[in-house]
Amino acid sequence: MTAATTPSKSGKLSLIIAIAVFTAALVILLMTAGLGNATQTPEARVPVAVSTGTVKIQSGFETPINVFGLIESPRATSLSFDMAGQVNTLLVEEGDVVSKGDVLARQDIQRLNARKRELQASLERANADLELARVNSERTTSLVEKKLESAQRLDETKASLNVAKAQVSEMQAALESLNVEIEKTTLISPFDGVVNRRFIDEGSVVSAGTPVFGVTSIEKYQARFAVPADVVEQFGVNESVLVKVGDIEVTGTVTQRLPVRNVQTRTIDILVTLNSNESVRPGDMAILSGFRSHSETGSWLPVNALSNGLRGLWRVFVLSNEQNATLEARVVEVVYTDGNNAFVRGALKDGEVYVSEGTHKLAPGQMVSIPSQHQAGAR
Repeated sequence: MTAATTPSKSGKLSLIIAIAVFTAALVILLMTAGLGNATQTPEARVPVAVSTGTVKIQSGFETPINVFGLIESPRATSLSFDMAGQVNTLLVEEGDVVSKGDVLARQDIQRLNARKRELQASLERANADLELARVNSERTTSLVEKKLESAQRLDETKASLNVAKAQVSEMQAALESLNVEIEKTTLISPFDGVVNRRFIDEGSVVSAGTPVFGVTSIEKYQARFAVPADVVEQFGVNESVLVKVGDIEVTGTVTQRLPVRNVQTRTIDILVTLNSNESVRPGDMAILSGFRSHSETGSWLPVNALSNGLRGLWRVFVLSNEQNATLEARVVEVVYTDGNNAFVRGALKDGEVYVSEGTHKLAPGQMVSIPSQHQAGAR
């Protein structure tokens, strides 16, 4: 029994030693892992290089505005005939320059000319009748004076003379009226200008008042703008302004600011007379630039300095001090942004140093390093 017991004790001892060795190895492994992690922590605390700017608090700010308007001619009109008829002649085309008094179109006047010949013939007959009545009246007067004719006969000849005179006057009036109608068959430019529109084709039959041509004056064009009432004071009468039309810019002068405000749009119309008509034409869209003043107190920051905070708010990272250079998060409200810079208000102080970019990679309490000189802030 003694010989059998000795090997059993030896096996147990070996098992205990193996377990102890395994346990020691496991403890050493865990300690080694812990030390490895501990050696990485200082690396996480290595300051991150950041770009910075300085907060500049200001009271109020201005934002640019664009007011849209249209180019128009000081004088523009649609020309039409005063009576119905067929337009048989068009003498100008769109884009033609015309002078005051130029003939632009004519209507067919064959019917009117025929009527005129009839009236002229009737007038000649009426004049002949008048001459005969005058001769008879003179002859009768002479006979009455010689007592060779009765006074009643004299009255009759005088009445005939008056009737003949009336017929002549009636024919003359009818002929004058017809001449006026004939004159109206000629369309004349009322001022120097440019034909900007042709409404009909040659040979068209038109009613009285149907537009035939549109004519605009060649005087300096003007631009009409409906300016918001809260910014209209910056556009004073006789002040020089810059108007953008397409890809070009034209200088002009504010010549009129209407005193009546549109209660629906809360705008006031102003008229700007352009210094040149070159490369612009009536109907073109024009842009007048100005600014709007705001009373809020805050600071301009680059939009890259903003990062999303809790509950949809914006935050800005500022340096707690330039020696330790740890970050603090400040919640701000964006009042206005132009896409590159933002005017913000909130828990910022004048002169504080903020991180100007890369804020999405940062966190409060993080250590950072800054260059020897940092930028002075947006704008």
